[in-house]
Amino acid sequence: MIIKILQIALKIFSIILTLLSAIIFLILAIFAITNFIVYLNSRNAPPPLTPKEYAIVLGASVHGDLLSGVLKARMETAIDLYHKKLVKHILMSGDGTDTNYSETTAMKKFALKNKIPAESLITDEKGYSTYATILRAKEIYNINSAYIISQNFHLPRAVWIAREVGIEADGVGAGEVKEKWYYSSREFFARTKDFFQIIFKVPPIDERNFIF
Repeated sequence: MIIKILQIALKIFSIILTLLSAIIFLILAIFAITNFIVYLNSRNAPPPLTPKEYAIVLGASVHGDLLSGVLKARMETAIDLYHKKLVKHILMSGDGTDTNYSETTAMKKFALKNKIPAESLITDEKGYSTYATILRAKEIYNINSAYIISQNFHLPRAVWIAREVGIEADGVGAGEVKEKWYYSSREFFARTKDFFQIIFKVPPIDERNFIF
């Protein structure tokens, strides 16, 4: 009797283990496939030579008016494109709705200090995420042609989203980041999240506290 109970228990355990393994495999496959699709469809052109209408600078942290290292590199890259006459306007997107913390205000001040005329600058204070930034660039600001400016780890997702929503986009890298393994790991999950947001046409919402 005890042996039969143990045999039944082992069979049940084996079935549960098989189901769990299948679920884990399916989840990993979904992440792997969506990441592959994003990479495949975000391949970049050679270094920027063809003028585009906009540079879209994706926001990052600031300390008052002081830009973080990654954001300063992004802004310097966009400013360089402008001075080379490769873009006519710079859209700076980030969290700019808090009176005590504004990425877009700091970005604009930095651009003005670097001799970019005010009429060539646009700020989007509700660019709380990469997904929101790109969708708003298309839907709110009617951008059809742009260079996306960010660090290399971030560009495949941003460029893919832009192309999917109808922006003729290429990425321009603003260098690498410290703790690359952390950001690369985060992007692995973020690409899948945004893949399904695009597929299901999720409208951009207030994602102030979202980590991607």
